[in-house]
Amino acid sequence: MAPRKKKVNLDDDGKVAAAKAKLSGDFNDLVTKYIKLRDKKQAIEDEVKDKKAKIDSVLEKIEGIILASMEELGLESVATESGTAYKSTRTSATVADWDTVFDYIRSTESWHMLERRVNKSAVVDHKNETGELPPGVGWREEVTVNVRRKS
Repeated sequence: MAPRKKKVNLDDDGKVAAAKAKLSGDFNDLVTKYIKLRDKKQAIEDEVKDKKAKIDSVLEKIEGIILASMEELGLESVATESGTAYKSTRTSATVADWDTVFDYIRSTESWHMLERRVNKSAVVDHKNETGELPPGVGWREEVTVNVRRKS
């Protein structure tokens, strides 16, 4: 089955329109429009990021006040008319010394402690050196279009 062709016309508001850009169209106009929209998108993301950071800061302070109060009163949870605040514990495991960890995992056969994935850079190096993928490794490549602003 042949792939469907996408219609990629952009009007001045950045909406997809279906008439202007057939590949015989002016690439300069398309690249200009792309850069303008990408810049607009980044400005919106930056604005949202700043607003979110301010909100996160206030939320963190409120969480600290609630947690300190719960600790002082010996509470695990507090039910209110608006909702329930409750304590939970977040955990993470990081590797301080990879050689030591790996020696332990190998000697105790604790392979379940490892994530099941390969290092992409090492696979690329292997593929470039041998022309083949390591046995059991899948590979996917996707061609995309990138647009760079003229310096």
